[in-house]
Amino acid sequence: MLSLGYRVVLLEHPKYVALERVPQGATVVPADLEYLGLWENALKGADTLVHFSAVNPYPNANWAESAGSMSHTFNVFIAAARHGVRRVLLASSNHVMGGYKDVLEVNTVEPHSPPMCGTLLRDPTDRAKSGDAVAYAAAKLASEQLARSLAATTGLKTTFIALRIGWCQPGENHPSTLNPSGSPPQFQNAVGGGAVSQAAADQEIDENWFKNMWLSNGDFLQYFSAAIGVAVTPGDLLVLNAMSNNTGMKWNIAPTEATLGVKAKDNSRI
Repeated sequence: MLSLGYRVVLLEHPKYVALERVPQGATVVPADLEYLGLWENALKGADTLVHFSAVNPYPNANWAESAGSMSHTFNVFIAAARHGVRRVLLASSNHVMGGYKDVLEVNTVEPHSPPMCGTLLRDPTDRAKSGDAVAYAAAKLASEQLARSLAATTGLKTTFIALRIGWCQPGENHPSTLNPSGSPPQFQNAVGGGAVSQAAADQEIDENWFKNMWLSNGDFLQYFSAAIGVAVTPGDLLVLNAMSNNTGMKWNIAPTEATLGVKAKDNSRI
């Protein structure tokens, strides 16, 4: 498959390789990224690495899963730098900044704001189902920091961009299916015992936070496509917010649009 003129090679854990889901023309390489191995050969001659991998890519990830996710990223980034990959794109997360949910106003969560890992939901039932995202976000923050260090040591050879993705759901990703728990129902924890009464006001605050960080499939594609070729200051990690143009959101995407030369087209409120 050609995408923007590129040949696409996918690295996938051997347990989850599903050939029927591999896009036509793409190549899939079985790879357990927690360990170095023959999968490194896929990076030889590669122009761009786009890294999404995590042991558990949802906010209920535990610390063991977080540690495994760190290993995924560390191994891949170091291998990419060693093989001279030109551009590395990290799919980082809004949860790195989730602590700002209840403390700031519209358009004030900047890429350079100090990290506040985790997203503590106000509603106790939703919090039990989805987790607090602290361990998950810690792995993403550690990945950003490794990218920052590698960027400073590789110079022009390998450049790094971290896109802090908003809520981009699997599949159709329509804003109508966003919920106040901040996680797709099929990936939530089972909650036993008696149901805890849910406070409508608290749920509304949480739901607004997640709806206001929605990232549509179309905006997702245009952000990552633009990030492949955009100029990056040698020796520096470029960090950008990656949300759609959602009315009332606290995330500032003006630097994203200006840097990448694209305009977010979608809005969860329309």
